[in-house]
Amino acid sequence: MSGRSHTERWAYQRLYQDSIFSLCTRLYPYTRRPVFQAVSRTVAWTYAMTQPAVREVVRRNLQLLRKEPVSEAEAVRVFVNFGATIADYVAVGAMPVKKAQSLQENDGGLEHLRAAMSGGRGVILATAHFSFFEYGAVALGKAGIPLTIGTLPEPTASLTEWRAKWRQRWNTETVPVGADPFSSIQIVRSLDAGRCVALLADRPIAEHGLPISLPNGRTLFSTAPAILAAMTRCPVVPVIVLRLRGGKYRLIAKPPIHVEAASRELRKQAIEDCTRQIAAELFEEIIQHPTQWYQFVPVSA
Repeated sequence: MSGRSHTERWAYQRLYQDSIFSLCTRLYPYTRRPVFQAVSRTVAWTYAMTQPAVREVVRRNLQLLRKEPVSEAEAVRVFVNFGATIADYVAVGAMPVKKAQSLQENDGGLEHLRAAMSGGRGVILATAHFSFFEYGAVALGKAGIPLTIGTLPEPTASLTEWRAKWRQRWNTETVPVGADPFSSIQIVRSLDAGRCVALLADRPIAEHGLPISLPNGRTLFSTAPAILAAMTRCPVVPVIVLRLRGGKYRLIAKPPIHVEAASRELRKQAIEDCTRQIAAELFEEIIQHPTQWYQFVPVSA
């Protein structure tokens, strides 16, 4: 199996560009959502069938979620679902606001998020590379909940800017973390201002991560949300966006998790306990809907 990451492959590098997203956004009004879905799913299926090494990575990642064998067809379905998600990413950025918001079905657990915010401080949202997670900006914007997204910089500055503008439409701020030494200060200021701060947690990048047990193996999980909670004393709310049959989305928020340590010596254990709780809440949903988990790099610990 080739050792090259999917991000190093020709198709990824040619397609994952702001110019492609901009072009698709301009074309969308002439084709509408069903056509975009069909085209994007076909492109994703073609990529899956022509990239056996990446397909095998996805199959092995899915195998972590259950002991029964995972077929190649299920792995291909991940790519096809991802294609549908990318199509909606473009569509939601081009649709009238009300139309984009109409893709949202009943939320689950939004009361947990409102309760966590009742103290006047912000809330840390821990989420995963699952389904159309960016739709959370639409759902929370509709609910009047201010959101800041902490994200790694994209491969190019222009793509980082394009995605930030997409989020601005929903009154969502973007803070590129890692590249700017002052990004952590911006994150803390957002929490102090009473905003929610969303972080992806199922693929640690600039940290070792904490090994988390899954039904058929282990994966590394980011401790960043728990560390931020310990620093700021803000609660963590695990949040996930689920694609439903019929093409609508549901935002699911879990009960808040607090990092409480009686001493500095107990802080490390409290952070690890919080991280395990976050992972358990998110993987409860991921295991039920595995082909919406978009992991195209190896995640086995």
